[in-house]
Amino acid sequence: MNDLWKGLVLAAWLLCPPVTAAQQDDDAAVRRVLEAVAAHTRAKDVAGLDTLYAHDAWVRIIEGSGVNKGWVDYRDNHLKPELADLGNLRYFDVEPQVRGNVAWAAFRYELAVTTPQGRVEVEGRGTAILERRAERWLIVHVHTSGRRRGGPQ
Repeated sequence: MNDLWKGLVLAAWLLCPPVTAAQQDDDAAVRRVLEAVAAHTRAKDVAGLDTLYAHDAWVRIIEGSGVNKGWVDYRDNHLKPELADLGNLRYFDVEPQVRGNVAWAAFRYELAVTTPQGRVEVEGRGTAILERRAERWLIVHVHTSGRRRGGPQ
């Protein structure tokens, strides 16, 4: 192998180190947190959701143009009033990135809501930021945006 190829292989190895088992475990743990958010939401299990979000006042949950400041604000003033109408919620194509005690994950979601005017199906995308605290991953920021299924692209 000539020196140019050796240099290219070395550069590729340095820039793209192999994924370690610990990193795979962290990626899976972040995915599980987001899957648990969807499962607890479908079950209307607010106590379960309380275990997945950090309770710091600086936590932000952004849906479209709306912003809730802190998990408690989101839980009490946004989520609880909507839970009765919420049907299905699914997160998928979750793509976690872990850097030390911080992780972020881009994801897609689908949800259905039953309103007095009928059923509304929404599809969207989001990003969640999580922080590892005492060996647990907690959500510290979420930003989602969606549109009615079948709407304009």
